[in-house]
Amino acid sequence: MADMHKGHRARLRQRFIKAGLEGFAPHEVLELLLTFAIPRRDTNPIAHALIRRFGSLHGVFEAKYAELIKVEGIGEQAATLITLMLPTMRKYLISKGSEKTVLTDINSYKSFARSLLIGETYEHFEVVSLDAKSCVISTERIASGDEGLAMVSIRRVISFLLRSGSAAALIAHNHPQGDAQPSKADIELTNKIGSLCSELGITLLDHVIIAGTKAFSFRENNLL
Repeated sequence: MADMHKGHRARLRQRFIKAGLEGFAPHEVLELLLTFAIPRRDTNPIAHALIRRFGSLHGVFEAKYAELIKVEGIGEQAATLITLMLPTMRKYLISKGSEKTVLTDINSYKSFARSLLIGETYEHFEVVSLDAKSCVISTERIASGDEGLAMVSIRRVISFLLRSGSAAALIAHNHPQGDAQPSKADIELTNKIGSLCSELGITLLDHVIIAGTKAFSFRENNLL
């Protein structure tokens, strides 16, 4: 039985080496991933159990460690590996985006906001500093909260923008519950930040709200 599982693991890895994840079913992606954390055990039923529990591949990757560990067959190493995937992707996207990224339109604002907030299950507020040519200078996570409104210090927002020599700014946050529409508090906060930026000669390009696969642009909806 161990030899059969070993052979199956080897075949999965060879498929990936030859063609990437093209043609892999969601459970097969997890099955392959789990082979690096669960030695000498068939990971196929565990992969299926994860999909059943969390509903989809993205549901598995967005699951919290405490929930993953409850699935039979998932130990500390496997749960850690799974929860490592999205933060690693965010670091990759931020690193890639820091190489002279130019934000010139609403689609680019949304795309960059997604790179900062993809897969986050808690609410976070990000500020992006840009130069006069709309090139990204740096980003800073200003606030984080539980699954509710993240408390944002406007002083910290403005301090970061001044410290980084911003000519323009993009702000973004996420709604973990899945509704991208802005709340009254979101609109009021945006207006306050926009007003202060204007007084300081900094252009507030947009405020983007990320909710799962959805993105809401204040600029696109005439709220800026």
